[in-house]
Amino acid sequence: MQKAKQIPKSMVKVTVILATLLASTALMGCQQGAMDEPRAERLTPATVVEPIDPQTNPIAASKARKQQMAIDTDLTALKQDVLALIADTSADNIQQCRVIGFGAKPCGGPARYIAASVKNIDEDDLMAKVAAYNAASAENNNKLGLMSDCAVVPKPNVVLDQGVCRLDDTASGQTY
Repeated sequence: MQKAKQIPKSMVKVTVILATLLASTALMGCQQGAMDEPRAERLTPATVVEPIDPQTNPIAASKARKQQMAIDTDLTALKQDVLALIADTSADNIQQCRVIGFGAKPCGGPARYIAASVKNIDEDDLMAKVAAYNAASAENNNKLGLMSDCAVVPKPNVVLDQGVCRLDDTASGQTY
């Protein structure tokens, strides 16, 4: 009878460590793929619908145009709602002044900033209306497949100038 060769203990330890590392790497890869799925959905833009040729399909083209006009009207109404609410920018002190990101750039972030005074308005109501406009603006950008320069616009400072809140970007020398 032949005696079986014995594997050194150090070799067994190395084999166990390698097997453990290989198994954990495989599990991490599976978990990473599962974690990436929601992100992939979020980053995938909605399908951009090509314009319908009015010559070949005038009815569908008319319906598509009416639908787009409805979106534009909703955005305009939301925008006018916010601008009417913040028309009075008078304030007693700087603590009543706010800088608000307004609209949405296609790459993310606000399209612009506006100054507002919360002296005579309900701040929660204002912020809810701004959030509704910003969400509708972002959705419209996505539906239309719009693009932008993706530049990050720094948030300007707000100043109280003769009892009126206004934006002041002294870094670039621009006053809004």
